[in-house]
Amino acid sequence: MVVDMPLHPSRRTDLGARATDGPPRRPRSGRGDKARAAGVAALALAAASGGCGDGKAPLGPPDSYLVYQPAPGEAAATSSPRLLQAVAIDDARATPIHRGAAEGFMGELLRTDYLAKELLRNGWQGRTFSPAARAGAAEPTVLILAGTRATRTEEAAIGTGFSEAASFGRKKVHADASWIEVGDDPPGDPAFVQTASGRIARLVSERIARAADPAAPLPRVLLDGYALAMEVIGREWRVGEGPMGRVAPDAGTGTQRERFAAVRQNAFVLKPDSEILRPAAELLAEPGVVAALIYRMAQAKGVGRKIGPPEIYAPVVKDRVPPGISPAAVLGPVRNFQVKLLTAWALAAAAGHAPRDVIDLVTAYTDVVPGERAEVMRLFVATTFGATVKPGGVSPRAADATASLAELTALAAEVTAGRRTLRSGMTASGAAPADGTAPPDHAATGKTASPDSAAGANVSGKSGASAPDAASKAADRRADRRKGKVL
Repeated sequence: MVVDMPLHPSRRTDLGARATDGPPRRPRSGRGDKARAAGVAALALAAASGGCGDGKAPLGPPDSYLVYQPAPGEAAATSSPRLLQAVAIDDARATPIHRGAAEGFMGELLRTDYLAKELLRNGWQGRTFSPAARAGAAEPTVLILAGTRATRTEEAAIGTGFSEAASFGRKKVHADASWIEVGDDPPGDPAFVQTASGRIARLVSERIARAADPAAPLPRVLLDGYALAMEVIGREWRVGEGPMGRVAPDAGTGTQRERFAAVRQNAFVLKPDSEILRPAAELLAEPGVVAALIYRMAQAKGVGRKIGPPEIYAPVVKDRVPPGISPAAVLGPVRNFQVKLLTAWALAAAAGHAPRDVIDLVTAYTDVVPGERAEVMRLFVATTFGATVKPGGVSPRAADATASLAELTALAAEVTAGRRTLRSGMTASGAAPADGTAPPDHAATGKTASPDSAAGANVSGKSGASAPDAASKAADRRADRRKGKVL
């Protein structure tokens, strides 16, 4: 089953901005779902004729997705290459995938993957990526109905290459197609958009991380952090008005709800089950900190919505945008940010200095998009409480909010001006410098400081994204009681 998806803007973005192709859709009735499923089926059948799937040519257009399942009798993901079987277009298990691809955040991430593949195929200003990356980028995105929704995104089975049964007992091997499991029962997953968003985002990030060298070690902290950020945005995404337009507050596993709240509250900067700011080295090794920063960057008007240099968009929207129209407007705010971030990541890898941690990633980003440097530095310093810039960082206590805001603002200005670096508070080993004084642990006795102007976005309220519902607020309050409310 091949489902072709053009790179048009979605009806509505996670940031609450409406795209140029019409007003937001109201929640649909069951009859509307059936009609939409029929339309997707027709589109899939039309697209399927474009790829023969003979094991040599690509399975289908690169800007399309396929849904597979393990072949009968096949053990989970133990065989190599894995033996899979195509899922019928009218299989009810795939309906949430088609619905999400048509109008939800899943569609944004699938199109983000298509854009990433287009970048890898076309290169950038004469730079080319590895043959393996280009070959994989010519294949559709493959989603497998396997695994459980309780599996964390970073633990889901993922791989490149699979086989399927052919005539006369033979097997067709598709060596270049990348795949990931999205769960064996999407209709039974009430938070499927969160589950699938994390899985597809992980597929995207691994594709980019392997752009220059398929054998290079993967920066797990960045891959897991990026995927977690997309989970959070996916859970917030609205596809209609009112409560029916978003994920139910109590939907999903306890782990999903807890991680959602922790990213929004920036709770990962604190030591587990405490109110103490974690050391700089721990922050750089924590995917949740990466997720919080990427989440804030995507929401910030000075980053997510800002138009990048024209050359950023050339590989992905060339010959598609009429004269006088901004590529960023065509892509929408979500994919506009994604194109900038993923291009910076891929180019850094191609230049021989692939990002290893979040400091490397934001440095690569500001190298490619220098006009956003001040805002990105401000967001980074605020999110980490300056822990990597100044030994011990800045106090997160609520009682110190005014002083902390002033100090964070000053630190961000010094980094932007080049008087400090993002690693000024660290030695080569990642520890704070030995300057004769022990860096203080900022233990909080109450709620921790939350100066929204320093962070650049009010992540627990409305800042481009829709305001959190009552359950989201309740989850946030639980995180407050557990770890203290931070930036």
